[in-house]
Amino acid sequence: MPRLIVQADDIAITHGTTLGILDAITDGIVRATGIFTNRPDAAFAAERLRELEGVDVGIDLNFVTGRPLLPTGRVPDLVNADGAFRSSGQIRMAFHAAHTADLVTAFEREPFDAEQTLAEAHAQVDRFVELMGRPPAYVHPHSLVSAASDEVVRQVGAELGVPYVDDLYRDGTIPLLPNDWYATPFPWEAQAAADAVGALKRMLPAITSNDLSLLIVHPGYVDAEILEVSTYSIIRARDLELVTAPESRLLLRDAGVEIVSFSGAGLL
Repeated sequence: MPRLIVQADDIAITHGTTLGILDAITDGIVRATGIFTNRPDAAFAAERLRELEGVDVGIDLNFVTGRPLLPTGRVPDLVNADGAFRSSGQIRMAFHAAHTADLVTAFEREPFDAEQTLAEAHAQVDRFVELMGRPPAYVHPHSLVSAASDEVVRQVGAELGVPYVDDLYRDGTIPLLPNDWYATPFPWEAQAAADAVGALKRMLPAITSNDLSLLIVHPGYVDAEILEVSTYSIIRARDLELVTAPESRLLLRDAGVEIVSFSGAGLL
């Protein structure tokens, strides 16, 4: 029987996103999600996630959205003058991205100081343990990934003894399904018009041809804050539709696809 893991990124990035992902778990097909522990909604998200069974809760290590957990004096090269992380767009403009392969962007100059990035990653993991009472089930990066930040996430996963999700599909352990309803650039109008459920129909042959597949999505309710902190905003409503629509569940059920978690698939 083909199996599918649906991972929802970015829980706690905003409250609306948190509420959407919680619904995507309880009323949909999401079985893994990663917390942004540096965001104000992290405590609420963790409280609700602790009540749920059958979902793997990992950490989305985040170095581009919001503020660091460490004092800015500890991570001066990761922040702007106002003490917030530099956004992905700001980094791309300042450091001149050359190309992207395996979701890792090569820059003319490395934008992430390895020592400072690792220190912030450790602080985010410590906050996760404080909130959840246990280590994360997996580690995963958020948004922009460089050579240095990629290695930091990999090191943290190794220290914790948990999978680095990106390496699971890079090494062929689990095929990653393409988000072909996303686009670059991705204006709000295009996000609103995206047919995510239709994309699932197109992916069905790939899902049924593999023993195990991974789909990473970004569901959530659209609140004012997400419009401010992420260029992926309206699309979250479409992704929420994808993972909660009865049509999606019927499509997968009729194709004999089993929805599982990383732990349920024996990967944790």
